[in-house]
Amino acid sequence: MFVRCHSSNPPRGLLAYFMGAIALIVVLGAGRPAGAAEWTSRPLAEIAVFPEFRVQARVIPAEEARLAAEVSGRVLRLPARVGEAVAQGASVVELDASGYRIDVARAEAQVGLVANRIRLAESQLAQSEALAARGFVSPEGLRIRQTELAVLRSEAQAARESLAAARLALTRTAVRAPFAGVVKERNASVGDLAAPGTPLVTLTALGDPELRALVPVEQVPALRAAQPQLVVGEQAVAVAVRRVSPLVDRGSQAQEVVFVADGPLPPGLAGEVRWRSPTPWLPASHIQQRSGKLGTYVERGGQPVFVALPGAQTGRPARVDWSPDTRVVDGGRQALGLAAGEAPQ
Repeated sequence: MFVRCHSSNPPRGLLAYFMGAIALIVVLGAGRPAGAAEWTSRPLAEIAVFPEFRVQARVIPAEEARLAAEVSGRVLRLPARVGEAVAQGASVVELDASGYRIDVARAEAQVGLVANRIRLAESQLAQSEALAARGFVSPEGLRIRQTELAVLRSEAQAARESLAAARLALTRTAVRAPFAGVVKERNASVGDLAAPGTPLVTLTALGDPELRALVPVEQVPALRAAQPQLVVGEQAVAVAVRRVSPLVDRGSQAQEVVFVADGPLPPGLAGEVRWRSPTPWLPASHIQQRSGKLGTYVERGGQPVFVALPGAQTGRPARVDWSPDTRVVDGGRQALGLAAGEAPQ
């Protein structure tokens, strides 16, 4: 007959195994405080993004003039058609000048008439001076002759000014191009009666056009350091910043930037100026709020440290000036710095 004996005490070997496992757990947990969040970090170079910025831009001509009539007259000729190039000084509109030629002839005749009267007055004055020397003309009579000559000389000056005004009006019957360019628009037709100020032709210069765009103030520094391009459809042209206006548009909080292109750009061309930031930006997912401030955690001395980022906005990347090897907390970042029961932001 056999009898089995059951004991409640485990074997010594099994007890030693459990005691060793407990000791190992205690040792592993001693390296991190109870309740501490697990986290990992990566270099900024692996996390950073380099966003692309885009603004609308347009090519503006260096000069564009809406030529108007300076004198009244009927339009006789419009030598240049829309789209035709004209040289500087070329006639683009010719008004009826017959009436102005008559004015010039009348003014010339008046100048000649006064000149003849002056010669007569000079002769009479010389005669009066000779007679006055012998006592046949009184001093008062001599002064009268001198005054008459002075008045005629003033009339001669006025006649010459009238002649100059008549000749100037005659030259203004031909409207000439103030610069070399292309006729953009004809605002009048042959036979129209033009008055001073009536628009006749719109002229656009082709030389040295400017590419202009409104760029938000906060993006101007990145634009200066970047290599922007003008993109029109599927074509891209390299451009460079020529100047930045110091004035800020009140509504858009943007500055006007003028670019110069590597190749010729026709006035009126529109497209997008694009550039990629040369400096790293933290992705929006790494921007967190702690104690009312937006920032992110970086690793310093083996510990996560919260660094505030002035100017950062929720849901948008943030520009940083850190070195590429800066270790940024990546895994577990949402749970860092939160009080018990607080939800990550």
